[in-house]
Amino acid sequence: MPSSKKIEQQKASLALEAKGFYTDMEKPNMLYAALVRSPTSSGKIKSITIPELPKGYFFYTSHNIPNKKVIEHNKVQTKIFGYDNIGYSGEPLGIIAGPDEQMVYKLLDEVSINLDVESLETALKNVIQKQHQTIIDLRKTSDVANFVEAINDLPSLDTVLDKSLREEDPNKIVATREIKTGLYKEVSEEEADKTLFEKAFHISEGSWNQKLVNPSWQETSGAFCYTESDKLHIYSPTKWTYGLQKAISDMLNIDKNLVIIHKTKASVFYPNGIWRNTQLACQAAVTSYLSRKPVKLTLSSSEQNKFMAPGVDANFSYKASVEENGKITSLKINIDLDIGAENPFAQEITDRICIASINYYKIQNLCIHVKTHKSKNPPTSISLKNVDSQAFFAIENQIQKICTETKQFPDEIRILNSSAPKNSSFPFDIPGHEIEETLTGTIAISDFKRKYASFHMEVIDRVQKSSKPFFALPLRGIGISSAYCGAGYLGSTSFNYDSKVEVTLTKDEKLIIHTIKPSEVIQDIWKSSASEIIQIPKQNVIIDSNFPYDEIPEGPEDSFITIAIINELIKKCCTDIQKKRFHQALPISCKKSIAPSIKKAWNKEDFCGNPFSSTSFASMAIEVELDPYTYNEKIKGIWMTVNCGELFDEGAAIKTIKLEIQQELTMLVYGKNIECDNVCIKFVKSENKGSQVGGLVHNTLPAAFSSALSVALATHLNQLPCTEHQLFQLIKDRRAQNEENHTEIKDEIKEEIKEEEA
Repeated sequence: MPSSKKIEQQKASLALEAKGFYTDMEKPNMLYAALVRSPTSSGKIKSITIPELPKGYFFYTSHNIPNKKVIEHNKVQTKIFGYDNIGYSGEPLGIIAGPDEQMVYKLLDEVSINLDVESLETALKNVIQKQHQTIIDLRKTSDVANFVEAINDLPSLDTVLDKSLREEDPNKIVATREIKTGLYKEVSEEEADKTLFEKAFHISEGSWNQKLVNPSWQETSGAFCYTESDKLHIYSPTKWTYGLQKAISDMLNIDKNLVIIHKTKASVFYPNGIWRNTQLACQAAVTSYLSRKPVKLTLSSSEQNKFMAPGVDANFSYKASVEENGKITSLKINIDLDIGAENPFAQEITDRICIASINYYKIQNLCIHVKTHKSKNPPTSISLKNVDSQAFFAIENQIQKICTETKQFPDEIRILNSSAPKNSSFPFDIPGHEIEETLTGTIAISDFKRKYASFHMEVIDRVQKSSKPFFALPLRGIGISSAYCGAGYLGSTSFNYDSKVEVTLTKDEKLIIHTIKPSEVIQDIWKSSASEIIQIPKQNVIIDSNFPYDEIPEGPEDSFITIAIINELIKKCCTDIQKKRFHQALPISCKKSIAPSIKKAWNKEDFCGNPFSSTSFASMAIEVELDPYTYNEKIKGIWMTVNCGELFDEGAAIKTIKLEIQQELTMLVYGKNIECDNVCIKFVKSENKGSQVGGLVHNTLPAAFSSALSVALATHLNQLPCTEHQLFQLIKDRRAQNEENHTEIKDEIKEEIKEEEA
């Protein structure tokens, strides 16, 4: 390939617009690829061999990579193909490619992976061999003291174990975050616990877990690569063009200008394109580069589910002290995050989940511990839009549990705890007062209070009169949740969330907006805003997504492309151009970025302030019915109120929300698609700057659904997705608890009667 000197870098550019799907790409003489995976989670790779390959088939491992064998970001290295110590079961160790896809999978069975694992038994034998004569001498003596001394002199087991086999702690803590306010900041945690919980009117505890799943309808992860005119073309659903281009350039030791990235459409939810898909693209790219053939690598559905699961495994534990009126006086939160074998963005995930773990609530005495650790599970991904959704699920379910235990209405408790106590210093400036109007809106359109009271009365009657779990009538429940969605995170440790835009008015009065193209709906909103200010036809507004190689944004597009922020910047650029257009010659260009004052709203060092450039709010109510015989869930209605500031296109926003609701419903119950035709969406009128709508459904719907099921079951559903067996077990456990309570009451009555008779 030609050197970089022969390339005119100033002319080289990439179009950062997502088009088509990589799985649809075809080329003559294309090879199908499949990954050779580790059969075990531990051990050192001694060798990987395969019998003689048929003509036209190829097999590569890390030994075949021309240059850098890892992808590095934030000082975390991800192996392109595994070598030395194995990180997790299923780790890619090599790749097979050939013209017949079925033959490729047959050849996978013929791969031999030899591991070098030294057992404890072998190590002990080595110790004995080294001290064989000493042990013989000890047999001839009866001096116990000498025997003990000789045993103590035996070499340490560490000295005889093969040091190259030793791995770092698989459960190593890689990121933490701690927040303390009120009494927890003034005295020790033990003293604060004693003071706050011993005198509490009520103590509420709960543990929550939401495991994200891949939608079955989405395209699985992978990439398509080929070489043409000395340039390597990569088709990938990436959301981080710069990161992918740099990784391939470093791996093959070629100029970045020779790596042409073609962005394809990514999954709407839980995309792996920030970094997990980068590894797959590198594996396909090196195969194509070495074989000089087009290569397509597509994960199977089982591989997608096992090795590319979205998000992190998060477990939340809450303990709250509550006053009689529902006011939460103190809240202790312990969060355990499992990022798998590796994740370069562990601190980013830790911080975002820590902030979201209390939602918009202002608790006077707060103690949050977040610990993020590695494990022998596959590496986890990160979605900047959905990274904190699991935390909203946990806190909203905990609020529902408090409502049930204190016999308070869910909306009243939420509003009561959304304002900061007097003379308190709360770390996160999430404007909780914005939520009251969205809550009252949802309460009104869903007839929530009447249904909530009615369903609770039915549950109390059912539980008190009979503990039998089976009834002819459906079990009914209604739940509500509320959350925010933050755009433009200002506390990033991984990316520069610095939105920028450039707008140019040309001589022929064409307005060019230079940024990455979003969806067609958002493009139309941007064009409408620009044409109204510049006073030109909307068809004269062009969005240009071509970036010179030296100007490609270094962060993922999710870190700076949002409808609200970019739209505001476009408006500012157009306003400046409109002021100048009649006073100076065309073309006129204007560049804008986020104002420094907004960035200063968040204090990174003290981890406090307003962490987002813009914030939208939503509340959602869901009514469910559960068949007591089949355990089939039926959603009777979904009601949602959204406060997103200035609404650019209400019709488009409603379509977006309804689509996200239908997509979310497919992921609530394992193996089932739940449907709902009765969906009502209301928007709060506001003169605030517009903020994003996408993500609000994912932050509110799961908790509303689980809260509704909890009401119907007369217990607490603490995990999603749920299963029929899980629901049956919850009813069974509740029945057993009821019988135990009835027995205790009967025993107490008998004791009272005996005392009276005595």
